[in-house]
Amino acid sequence: MAISLLIINPNCSEKVTDNLQKVLSFVSTNDAFLSFYTAPITAPKEITNEQTSLESEAVVLADFKKRQEFFSKFDGFMVCCYSNHPLIKSLTELTGKPVLGIMQATLIYALSNPKVSKSFILTSTREWEPLLDQSIIDFVGASDFPKTKFQKTKGLDVSVLNLADIEEYERIRERVKEILENEYSQENINCVLLGCAGMAGLDSKLSTDFPSITFVDCVKSATELLCSLVRFEKQNLIDY
Repeated sequence: MAISLLIINPNCSEKVTDNLQKVLSFVSTNDAFLSFYTAPITAPKEITNEQTSLESEAVVLADFKKRQEFFSKFDGFMVCCYSNHPLIKSLTELTGKPVLGIMQATLIYALSNPKVSKSFILTSTREWEPLLDQSIIDFVGASDFPKTKFQKTKGLDVSVLNLADIEEYERIRERVKEILENEYSQENINCVLLGCAGMAGLDSKLSTDFPSITFVDCVKSATELLCSLVRFEKQNLIDY
């Protein structure tokens, strides 16, 4: 069953979109055709907090309303910002189609895979740490942080625009080593959720350096899950 997906970069950085295209060219999508969208230049270049998330949502929604052909052309939409981005809900309401955020896909993976004992989110900057920890609480519907399955988020203090740069990798590797061998050495961590679209593609490198840990690429996992959601709906097993 052929399906068509729109991969949305909700910031205006073409660099991020280029990396998404590069990473997803190697993903087995089983007759899923991917198109890529970068938010207009009036959107934030980098999404760093709730305010820039709202700004990005407003710009993308306004642009989508001018592009009615998107609603019939695409079967599903993926929002490539690792957060509880407001565009996920508003785009679902606007299009009536399945919309998935990359954060949500990784949390589903961590919760549903029996091989995962405990995981944490590795994100770009420390500013995101409390926001993503709260997003975990909200996603699982808990009143407190679910410590049996997750540990608190850790930031790299690397800009999203630079995460895919080769020269930054050594710094990222050293930070991951510090977390795994010192800060979380007693936490039974065996899975790390790569919590930023700018980290797409780092899973292979990190898995080589830390072979006992599963590194979950948020973009790859979200693409595969969105394919399943779209096909499930097309089989008329669920109504939106």
